[in-house]
Parts: sequence; C-alpha cells; structure tokens
Amino acid sequence: MANVGQLVTDYNDVMNNMKQFNRDVLEMLEIKDQLTQFKHWYYIPHLNLFGPSKFIGYKQMDANLYELIKKRPSAESQKVLSEWFYPVQADSIEETIIREQLTSLLDLYEKKPRTNAVFHIPKNTILLISNRHSVS
Repeated sequence: MANVGQLVTDYNDVMNNMKQFNRDVLEMLEIKDQLTQFKHWYYIPHLNLFGPSKFIGYKQMDANLYELIKKRPSAESQKVLSEWFYPVQADSIEETIIREQLTSLLDLYEKKPRTNAVFHIPKNTILLISNRHSVS
C-alpha cells in the first residue's frame, strides 16, 4: 500500500497498468460501472489496449487501489502521462477511428464513451490511415 498515490515514473509502469485495467474490467463489476465516467482515454496501438488517465497514471494500480485515488484531480496523472502521450486532434480521422474502437470495446459492457472524451496516443506513434477516397 506504500505506492498508493505515487505517479508512474516510466512507460513500463503505464503499460503494466493498462494491462491491469483491461484485466480488471473483465473481472470487476465496480470498474465496469465507471467506464462512462472516464474522460481521458489513452490508447497504445501495439498493445491494442485502452486505459483511463487516473488508472494508468499511478504506480501499481488495480481496481481496488483505484477506489482510493479516484477522487483526485485527473490533472496530476495527465501531466505525468504527457511525457509519453499526446492528445489526438478532436474531430480528426484519427480521433474518429480511436473513438469507434473504444465504442466497440465498451459495447461489450453495454457502456458508451463520453461524448467529450479526449484520446491520447504515444508520442512515437503514427497512425496509418488509408484514404477512403482514392483518386483514379
């Protein structure tokens, strides 16, 4: 319990928390009930996993520890996560695709993402999106 409330210090912490979040969503009703409340979602394409800022921004997080820190301002975790992630531009093709992926995932739990959700991807990520309007 000594790590409760300590912010992550490296990207591996973030990836481990994201994997834990996705395991906990499968197993724990409490965290499923909160899926519609998360505003800042982080997506790691090579893992194909999503995680909310406060869950992935603190060391060794799990659903039980999340209950202890969930009232904290999300600005703390967003600030530390900005070292590795950047927000996807609103109303862009990238944002639409990521939103659709999260919507599909949350549909499994009969939930929907917030309409004002903000999506973040790793700084070293380039999303390759094919142009649907091909030029002949």
